[in-house]
Amino acid sequence: MRTSHLIYICSLGYMHQAREHTKDALAAYVNAFSTELEHVPSKVAIGALLAKQGPRFLPAARCFLSDALRVEPTNRMAWLYLGKVHRSDGRITDAADCFQAAVILEESDPVESFSSLL
Repeated sequence: MRTSHLIYICSLGYMHQAREHTKDALAAYVNAFSTELEHVPSKVAIGALLAKQGPRFLPAARCFLSDALRVEPTNRMAWLYLGKVHRSDGRITDAADCFQAAVILEESDPVESFSSLL
């Protein structure tokens, strides 16, 4: 599927989430994920959204975020949300490691995309 279509689907999810329409947001993210199983932004969005739903959803959130990091180990948002999941689950050392990775990756982000320099 074209990347622009996946971006559009995830954008719908972000809009629903901003309006606190959690079920619609989750449906949009799952739609993007089911279209392309390796789509990292949808995995991160699903994981982050599930983490906000309470303790019983933490294992599923951890699974989506860990899988996103398997595909894209330098995704700082996945590290940040995984840190929040670990913190909520009482795994403080793991949370600190994740937060540290997120900060290091944020500091190394280029101000301008490298592809725009070509």
